Amino acid sequence: MIWYKDNDADIAVSTRIRLARNVEGTPFPNALSDKGEVTEKIKNAVLASNSTLAGEFEFINLDQKSKTERSALAEEHLISPQMISGKGQSVMISRDKTMSIMLMEEDHIRLQIIQSGLALSEAYETANRVDDVIEESLAYAFDEEFGYLTACPTNAGTGMRASVMLHLPALRLTDNISRIISSVNAMGLTVRGLYGEGTKAYGDMYQISNQVTLGLSEREIINKLKSVVDQIIDLEKKAREGLMKANADYLKDKLGRSYGILKYAFSMSSKEARELISDVILGQNLGILKKGKMSALECMVKASPAEMGGQKPEERDLKRAQFLKENI
Repeated sequence: MIWYKDNDADIAVSTRIRLARNVEGTPFPNALSDKGEVTEKIKNAVLASNSTLAGEFEFINLDQKSKTERSALAEEHLISPQMISGKGQSVMISRDKTMSIMLMEEDHIRLQIIQSGLALSEAYETANRVDDVIEESLAYAFDEEFGYLTACPTNAGTGMRASVMLHLPALRLTDNISRIISSVNAMGLTVRGLYGEGTKAYGDMYQISNQVTLGLSEREIINKLKSVVDQIIDLEKKAREGLMKANADYLKDKLGRSYGILKYAFSMSSKEARELISDVILGQNLGILKKGKMSALECMVKASPAEMGGQKPEERDLKRAQFLKENI
C-alpha cells in the first residue's frame, strides 16, 4: 500500500530505497538523441510476458500528462520533482504504488521502493529482487573498480540511495534540530526536506539519507543509516517527553489551536496546512488529539497543490480548507 495511506507512524514516517542504473554502451539521458528507443528496451524488460514483474506495473508516458498530473505524482513521491518539467521521460508504477521505475531522469533507470515506517531491510530486499529481474534482460553499465556507472559520479558504486523520512517537531521546538543536522552531516549522511534534494523540511519532515555510494556495500550503507536514524528517533522521543514535563498545558494549547484552525478555517495555503498538520500528527501521537476520518499524514499529502487540482491559488486554498475540515 502507498506509504501515506492509513499511516499513523509516529516518528519514522517512510523508508525509501533508490537504485540508479544505466544500460551498457548507451549515452546517459542528457546525451541521448533518441530516449524513446532506450525507454522501450527497458519497458520491455519489465513488462514482457515472461517477466515476473509483467502484471505488477503500469507504464505512464509523462509527456502525455499535464503538469498538474505530473506534480501530483511528485507529491506522492512516485517521481522526482525534476521530472515535472522534463521531456521524453516516463515512469512505471506498481499497482500498490510501493514501487516506481523512473525512466530517463538523470539516469536511464531510477528504481525506487517506498514503504511506510522504518523498513530499510525490507525495502532493500524488494529493490534487489526487482533489479535482478530487470538485469536478466538488460546489461547494466558496470565497472569492476567503480561499480555501477551513473550520470552523476556521486551515485557511482552501489548506485543506491537509502533514506528514511522522519517527523521531528519536538527537536525543532526545543531548538535542537540544527545541531542534529550538523551531526548527521558530519557522519557522512545528509538531511533533506520533504521532497528530497533542494527542498525545505515542510511540516517538520526530514529525509535522512546516505551521501556515499562508492566504497561501501549496500548492507553497510543500510546499517549505518539505521544506526543514525535509531539515535535520532530516541532524541525526538526524549524531546517530546521533555516538552510534556516542562509545560504540558502550553503544548496541549498549541496543538489544540492548530487542530482548531484546521477544523474551522475557510481558506488555507499549502505551507500553513503542512505546519498545522505537523502539530496535529504530534498531538495524535501524544494522545492529546483524536484521530480523524483520514490519517493526518494522508491529509498532508492530499492537501498539496497539485492534489487540490489546477485552479488558481486562492481557489485551491478554499478547496484545501474544506478538504481538511472534513477529513482531519
